[in-house]
Amino acid sequence: MKQIAQYQDGRLEVQEVPRPTAPPGGVLVRTTHSVISIGTEKMKVEQARMNLLQKARARPDQVRKVLDTARTLGWRSALEKVRNRLESPTPLGYSLAGIVEEVDPANTRFRVGDRVACTGAECAFHAEFVSIPDLLTARIPENVESWQAAYTALCAIRDAGSAAN
Repeated sequence: MKQIAQYQDGRLEVQEVPRPTAPPGGVLVRTTHSVISIGTEKMKVEQARMNLLQKARARPDQVRKVLDTARTLGWRSALEKVRNRLESPTPLGYSLAGIVEEVDPANTRFRVGDRVACTGAECAFHAEFVSIPDLLTARIPENVESWQAAYTALCAIRDAGSAAN
């Protein structure tokens, strides 16, 4: 199965990865449409090209995590964790639409063949198949095209931002 991933130096790569299975209570979805967010994904590529100091300034939340790890596990463990993170590719994507291919037995909301919109930076990747928790999945209404439903997460973020202003 193919999936798009990014290295921390900014390189993008189409990778061959194992096909996932439905998570507990969730679904396995065959992606039909995946949306590239020009804001979020452009920012990730730009941040990946930064040097370590620039990355630390841009992501103080990550610096705090490193410091917490250093306090609890020691500096050697913290540095090893940072090194592994910088060398490991990260899957990209967080908003897509597709067809349910597999349903965990604990899930009663979906059936194989349902058209669904999916979201989540930890699961709705630019990939042929994705493993999605139940609450990050919604059935697509009959009158909505799949390519339109793929924008669900982006529209929700935009609307949430508008409501806050």
